[in-house]
Amino acid sequence: MANPDQKTILLEQAYDELKAICTKFQDQSGATDMEVKTLLRELARVYEKDIDDNYDIDWEV
Repeated sequence: MANPDQKTILLEQAYDELKAICTKFQDQSGATDMEVKTLLRELARVYEKDIDDNYDIDWEV
C-alpha cells in the first residue's frame, strides 16, 4: 500500500480524472447534472457491495 502522502496524491489524481470523464460524458451525451450524480451513485453501490465490513476506508484527502 502506498504511504499516506502517495495515497493522498493518488486520490486527488483519481478525483481529477473522474471529474474529467464525467464532464466529457455530460458534454457528449447531454446528460443533466442529476443524471451524472445518479450514475456515480450507482457505480459507488457496486463497489460498496464488494467492501468487507472490516475494511476501513479513509476518504479524507
